[in-house]
Amino acid sequence: MKTKFIPILLGAAALSLAATSCKSNEEQAREKALENQADALENNAKEVRKVGEVVSDMKKDDAKATEKAAEQKADELENAADKTREAK
Repeated sequence: MKTKFIPILLGAAALSLAATSCKSNEEQAREKALENQADALENNAKEVRKVGEVVSDMKKDDAKATEKAAEQKADELENAADKTREAK
């Protein structure tokens, strides 16, 4: 009788362990939905970073163009000042 009891006891323990470790379909679906939502948020974060880099590059280019235009205007004013002095 003892020899049958131990395998039955071990079998019951294994069965209860297996039953509690299995996730329900509902829990699996919930985890999958959360994983998909997290993936979507990560993808959005990547896109925001890309857009930020593009805007930053555009501002740098715009700043360079503004600086170049200001430098050109300053050169024109200096040239006008030189011509004014030469007209004496």
